[in-house]
Amino acid sequence: MPTNYDLFIWTCSDPSIRLEKKRDLYMFLALHMENSPDCAAPSVKFNKTGIVVCESDSVHKVIAMSCSRAGFHAVQQMILDPPFSLNNCAVYLSRKPCTTCTTLLIQGSISSVYYWPMAPERKGDDSEVEKDIQQADRMFLRSHISSSVLLPVTTFEMVEKIAKKIRSQVPPNRSIEKPSIPKKFGKCCSWFNMSDCEDACRERMENALRCYNFLLEAPQLTEEEEEKKSHTGNTHRHALQLCYFLAARSDDPNRGVGCVLYSQNGYFFGAGYNGYPIGILYGNLPWQGRKQRKAGFAKREFVVHAETNALLYRSKPKIEETDILYCTKPPCPVCHSLIKEVGIRKICYVQESSTEDEKNRSDDLKKDFDCFEWNIESMTDSSEQNNDLKDKKTEGRTNEGLLATLLEKEELCMFLALHMENLPSELDKSHCKTGIVICEASKPKRIIAVDCSAEDLHAVPKVLLRFPNALRGCEVYLSRMPCNYCAKLLVQAQVSQVYYWPNFEYNLTDKTLKDDLVKHTNAIFSESCVIAAVFVPAINNQRKQRILVSNKRASSDGDCIAIQSIFDKKYDANIKQLLKLEHLTDNQLEKYKENLTTAKDCFKTLAGTKDEKITILEKEEPKDEMNTPKYTHALQLCDLLASRSDNNNGVGTLIFSGDKIVALGYSGYPKGAMNSLFGKKADADFDKHAVVCAEANAIIMSSERDLSNTELITTSKPCSDCMKLIRAKKIAKIIWPLRDRKQS
Repeated sequence: MPTNYDLFIWTCSDPSIRLEKKRDLYMFLALHMENSPDCAAPSVKFNKTGIVVCESDSVHKVIAMSCSRAGFHAVQQMILDPPFSLNNCAVYLSRKPCTTCTTLLIQGSISSVYYWPMAPERKGDDSEVEKDIQQADRMFLRSHISSSVLLPVTTFEMVEKIAKKIRSQVPPNRSIEKPSIPKKFGKCCSWFNMSDCEDACRERMENALRCYNFLLEAPQLTEEEEEKKSHTGNTHRHALQLCYFLAARSDDPNRGVGCVLYSQNGYFFGAGYNGYPIGILYGNLPWQGRKQRKAGFAKREFVVHAETNALLYRSKPKIEETDILYCTKPPCPVCHSLIKEVGIRKICYVQESSTEDEKNRSDDLKKDFDCFEWNIESMTDSSEQNNDLKDKKTEGRTNEGLLATLLEKEELCMFLALHMENLPSELDKSHCKTGIVICEASKPKRIIAVDCSAEDLHAVPKVLLRFPNALRGCEVYLSRMPCNYCAKLLVQAQVSQVYYWPNFEYNLTDKTLKDDLVKHTNAIFSESCVIAAVFVPAINNQRKQRILVSNKRASSDGDCIAIQSIFDKKYDANIKQLLKLEHLTDNQLEKYKENLTTAKDCFKTLAGTKDEKITILEKEEPKDEMNTPKYTHALQLCDLLASRSDNNNGVGTLIFSGDKIVALGYSGYPKGAMNSLFGKKADADFDKHAVVCAEANAIIMSSERDLSNTELITTSKPCSDCMKLIRAKKIAKIIWPLRDRKQS
């Protein structure tokens, strides 16, 4: 699945049990590469360092993993050995790079560098270290390459669930204890510009280390044989632990499997985990069971195995005889054939089952490969240990008080599309009003257009006419499944993905679903190879509670927002079949509907604000007015945008040109910046120096250059800097509500 295709789950009652962000996984991998038995300090002046390199595309696949060696830095290892280019890659390091490595990274034309905020790669006196850090920072700044601290945000509660999913034994209780933070952490915070948020970063680091230790200890690998105690055995153990980290990112709902490819030259040139194909929405495919009970109901035919992903994404095309494949379980017969075909002759895997089927599979593998089996140590799951686990598991596991947006970008786009249906306008009776949002598929996923159908023009052609030949490869979010006409236009515009709320654009007043029309729409997308699927945001209980208590800015009108889905009415046709959800059993369908209800409640909370009065600034003359339907709707859209903001006092902004939305934005940190640097301060205030205001983002990201004589609507009075931008763009009118910001 793509990352930031950190995509969605709709059919489960709980969100995806996996590491929430790919970057969390990559930082854990970089930290563990530093613990490789091959890792060593390059010299007495430098610390040993782990490195992970991945592409900066939507897939964000791992290209290589390595570490420093005697005489060579980790970055030097990446440049000297692997047969690939660093151009436009993202680099994850277990330490901040020294000036030598910074020079090489810049020369390699990387896109970004993320590092763990502990002792940097450079050793020595504090003055020498600080000077080296400042020089590296200046080099990155002048090269326009982002360099940032990264602290994983995955909670310990989620990691406990992940450990069960990858079928690892419960680790000893010591793994649950809070890890100790080195005494020099305060000095590191000063070096890395984190002094103002030291307490928050300390809390997040404790949580991240606790998660790392738990995942590291989860697979209890036995060491009975002497060979396993040797350097070779330690290498096997380290590689298999990397596989377990990868398995923690799997979107297979029942089983996590990880796989890596290792070169004897000292680096990993391939990595993968099992999951659904790229771009396929997890909730819209079978997710339970491996056996084919009914046609299309089992997940087996849809899941891509970890071994296959590792082979497809490997950075070294030619396999050498000494290369090794590591995996957390014996490869299946299909993967067996693929591994044999590429020329790999050595396999190391974990044998955690003694079933007849597993034994037969191992016997077949030993006929074609030089196999090394590693067994899972049997552990007693005693009641005392379980009770102790329950008592301790709440310690230090949460990220309360740290930054977290209420909505993911994809969820925001769907909610915006839903709310566009509430825009006061008329439409012909044969079709229902439909909202549409179009955004770029690549980061930062800039929202290009927000609109809705009106009069005799559907939402899709209305937007396509505004942006002719400019939406190729974009993602489209619709409040309803498009009709045949709109589906054809979307295909013709060469969009990449179409996501829609479970409702239909056709006006079905007679309660008789015209299933032929829906089937034709499905056929248009499938035959044109355009991804089209239902999208219902998956919001867990914790996030739901945060959303439900978030809207304290103004009074709410309970009748203001109303959303429906196709499940709210009874139709004669098979709804599951038309929405391609046939794999859902009756019980799973009920959970699906519960998820719909949760999404509706959260949407109503975020967009249900109704301000009694607003301030209009026109020609430098402010005046108070009662709200109008247009401004009510616009401010509710701004509230939705504000829910995506990086800070507590989130602000959302829209710019109207006539009846068209030509720009929108929300307050947040600069593109590519890691929120770890901008954690909550000890005095409960946020770093404000780095926040880009919503008004500035709207102007910068505008889809039109000429903003003269437009209206800017925002949830808070613009600051003086934004006022200068607004005047420079000759925006005619500024509108904001009269709200008590202390309640925000």
